[in-house]
Amino acid sequence: MRERQLIPMEVAGVAVSGAARMLLEEPDIEEFFGWLRPEAGGNPPGRWSAAEGTRLFAVAERGSGIIGLAALTNIRREERYARVSCAIAPEYRREGVGHWTMTELIRQGVRLDGLRHLETCVRGGRGTSLQLMESLGFRALEVPGFPPMDARPGGYVYLRLDLPVESREQLLVMPTRNLCA
Repeated sequence: MRERQLIPMEVAGVAVSGAARMLLEEPDIEEFFGWLRPEAGGNPPGRWSAAEGTRLFAVAERGSGIIGLAALTNIRREERYARVSCAIAPEYRREGVGHWTMTELIRQGVRLDGLRHLETCVRGGRGTSLQLMESLGFRALEVPGFPPMDARPGGYVYLRLDLPVESREQLLVMPTRNLCA
């Protein structure tokens, strides 16, 4: 397995920040992280914009540099809730980077913020991150005021993961495919 690391953007240097912003030139990454651009205001959009907190990470791989972005947004500690997002450069997809990144992101949320309820939105269809998220235990969620679940190519699916309270210690030390097992 390749050596990877989540680098918190608030402590990242100029080189890491610059490389992360260069990833926004990739349309798939810009779609979910375009809010990082200074002209966009630097805050997550939509119903999640009134965030109590945001944790943004660069995904680094030894020998490759910055290959993706990951974020916990709208962190609501009292509710133990956050929204998760992850985008990996196309040439690194289908190599386990997304699975590793989401697992580490969830572990960070559990460890740092005590999170138990996570939501995300992904594109539907074959060859998308929908299968990855389902393998981690995320399930379809009907969201009032948003279009119904649309798993067709080009459509979006809203997903939720509810972690059991006793999973904290197991999640922090055990690698697993299904975080809810």
